[in-house]
Amino acid sequence: MAVEGKAKLQTADADSHIKRMEKLRGYAESHGDRRELSGALAAAVVSNKERDYALENGFYVIEPSGEDVKITKPDADPKVWQAGAASSRNVPVVSCE
Repeated sequence: MAVEGKAKLQTADADSHIKRMEKLRGYAESHGDRRELSGALAAAVVSNKERDYALENGFYVIEPSGEDVKITKPDADPKVWQAGAASSRNVPVVSCE
């Protein structure tokens, strides 16, 4: 999982992370790494608008919650960047709860 960390999450950060994930997938594949990659956005300040945007784009969102950290999984299947694929795909996630 590739995590982008920010002080304050912006919608443009999700757009940039999508491009970064595509580059990372290409780099990994060029080095023989065919593992599926998923992404997350972490920030100290996350508004509802930015959280929803990141989740709609298939990213996990990591943010403070009191003295803990809250990890929110997208409502739909998280986006996965897959080796050999022209684009990403959504796959089901197995819960560890």
